[in-house]
Amino acid sequence: MNPLTPVTGLLTPVSGPPKLATVSRPTHWDWHIVAPTALLTLFGLVMIYSTGGKTYFLRELIWVPIAFALLIACYRIPRRLLYTFSYPVLAFAILLLIAVLFLGHGPARRWFDLGPANFQPSELAKIACVLALAHYLSEKKQLAFSVKELLVPLLVALVPFLLVLVEPDLGSSVVFVVILGAMLYWHGLSLFHIFLLFSPVFSLFCSLHLVSWIIYFVLMGALLIWQGKTWEAVYGFTVNIMVGLLTPVVTNHMHDYQKARVTTFLMPWLDPKGMGWNVIQSLIAVGSGRLFGKGLLAGTQKRLSFLPNRHTDFIFSCVGEELGFVGSIFVLVLMAYLCYRFLLVAFRSRDNFGTMMAFGLVTVFAYHALVNTGMVLGLAPITGIALPFLTYGGSPLLLNFAIVGLMLNVEFRAE
Repeated sequence: MNPLTPVTGLLTPVSGPPKLATVSRPTHWDWHIVAPTALLTLFGLVMIYSTGGKTYFLRELIWVPIAFALLIACYRIPRRLLYTFSYPVLAFAILLLIAVLFLGHGPARRWFDLGPANFQPSELAKIACVLALAHYLSEKKQLAFSVKELLVPLLVALVPFLLVLVEPDLGSSVVFVVILGAMLYWHGLSLFHIFLLFSPVFSLFCSLHLVSWIIYFVLMGALLIWQGKTWEAVYGFTVNIMVGLLTPVVTNHMHDYQKARVTTFLMPWLDPKGMGWNVIQSLIAVGSGRLFGKGLLAGTQKRLSFLPNRHTDFIFSCVGEELGFVGSIFVLVLMAYLCYRFLLVAFRSRDNFGTMMAFGLVTVFAYHALVNTGMVLGLAPITGIALPFLTYGGSPLLLNFAIVGLMLNVEFRAE
């Protein structure tokens, strides 16, 4: 079946969420998506002015019309072209990821220096990965757990994952793994097979602590014996043992700051004036805001420079300090509502490519929102993941406006 051919009824993943049979496609401009996007963008500009001052506010303001133009372009482009050029777009994004390793600006080599602005190619790679996976999976009626059928999706996600990891940017690299797992689940691959596919990753993290690895291995072994076939059990045991034995090699190649981030996440008070400083000051800022906050421009953690990266990674901490619990909930509710509307777009899509693309994009959006807020609340390790629409930077803003434009494309355009 042609992935762009309209299907009867609503496309629903085999093992995924329940079918929303009563959901109808809107016939007018969807303000349920546009209005939260506008509110979050305005809110982000206000917070950037509050945390970074007039200079950063004006720089971000320049990106808004460019991002809006990108939204319109993503909305108007025929989906057939997105389908046809999905692999070339991924190849172009991979070339940029390779180029930034040699020509990138700064010690981390994540950005191209374009004079008045920087461009982060990993943001383009996220959308390119979604498009390529949507292209491949939309051609498959069913997906078997086999090397033949999973090799292409694994390569599509693994290549950008490794290139972004080398930059190094661990937070952004993980999103490619999350995209792959989420889209395979949406297509109908069982949770057991998804766990089996990514079990080496879980084994690697658990093997950093011997007791944790032993507990994980026992639980995984019991699950394989109970659920898996013989060859699946052999694969699971063999690969996980090999990965566990390779842990010393992996840890020896980790950067010191990456090791410190793991330690800080587990025990932030171990080094309160060093690596634990950021997360501790973030928690103080959020907690000191209480119910209604200290007032816009009145945050002391920000004003006295206790809180680093106030207009980028930790902008949500300033929301909590200046606008309190009420302001924080306002932001989170808007983002949760956008995720809900994006999911409805995925359910409503009349073609396979559209529904796969929509679910991959909502995965990217939700990952950014959850990881950033979890980071500032001490629930996740500190990474450079941007909070959608609020974090200062042109590349993140372009990514989020592109997601909105592509969502509207799936919702309103036939092909």
